[in-house]
This record gives sequence, C-alpha cells and structure tokens, in this order.
Amino acid sequence: MTILLDIGLAFMFAVPIFISNAVPALLGGGYPVDCYKTFFDKKRILGDHKTVQGLISGLISGIFASVIVWFMVHDLMVENYALIGFQYPWWIGVLMGWGTNFGDMLGSFIKRRIKIKPGRSFPVFDQMGYMVFGILWSWPIFKVIPWQFIVTLIIIAPLIHVAFNLLGYALKVKDVPF
Repeated sequence: MTILLDIGLAFMFAVPIFISNAVPALLGGGYPVDCYKTFFDKKRILGDHKTVQGLISGLISGIFASVIVWFMVHDLMVENYALIGFQYPWWIGVLMGWGTNFGDMLGSFIKRRIKIKPGRSFPVFDQMGYMVFGILWSWPIFKVIPWQFIVTLIIIAPLIHVAFNLLGYALKVKDVPF
C-alpha cells in the first residue's frame, strides 16, 4: 500500500506541472512571447507556438492546480513526509508553472538553434524538460522532495506526455502526435 500511496502522491505533487504544460496547447495562441524577434543567428528566438496567452494560461492554471492539490492531499503529504521536512505550500504552482513554461520555451529556443522545425519532436527534452524545470524552479521552496516522487516522475512524466500528445492529436488540438 505504501508504494501506491507514494506513486499517487508523486502524481498529485506534479499536477501543477502537468497542467501548466498542457493548458497552453489548449488555450494558447495570439501574440508570440518573442515579439517576432530574431536571435543573432537570424532565427526566431522562440517561434509562433510560444505565446503570451499560452504563458499566462499556463501560469494561472498551475496556481489553480496547486491550490486544488493543497486542499486535496496536503495533510496526507505532511503526515507521510514531514519527518524529512517536506511541505507543500498552496501557492507552489506559481513556481512550478513558471519552471514548466520556462523549460518549454528553453526547448523551443534550442530547437530553433539546432534546426528542428516548429512542432517537430525534440526527443527527451520534449518528454522531460517541462518536468525537470517545474521541479527545479520549486526546489528552493521544498528544500527536500521525497526520492519516491523523483523516481515516479522520471517514469510517469514521459508516459503522460506521450499519452496527452496522442489525445491532443486525436482531438485535433495538435497538428502532430508527438
């Protein structure tokens, strides 16, 4: 039972990261974050797919998600991980959402530099970058994150990313299934 609880709480811990990564694909569009500017290499900094509306919707949805997670499982998290000093603040979605969206924008920046076309796959970074940066940005607040969470998320994040991309493609929200 403990391993299932750890997996479930790891998933709940990361819900703001998952939500902040998914919502911009649904609610994005509009003016690009890079303001149509190019980098020294004459390529767009981020491209048309990273928009102000997507960034804002990702941040706001991450905040709402962390508040919901806090109400649902905060006491259970404290009960199981307080001995190692783990706390889950209700506002952590601000940092998780920013980290997630920063990781996504960094991936786009790198893709432009290495000539991967917009919307094309950037293996490993596409599947894990958002999770890594969502955790990194929030790490200073947590100071310690249960190792069970990290192991679970390394396994589950790529699977969830692939599943939701396939769903987005099937629902015609995404142009490509990756």
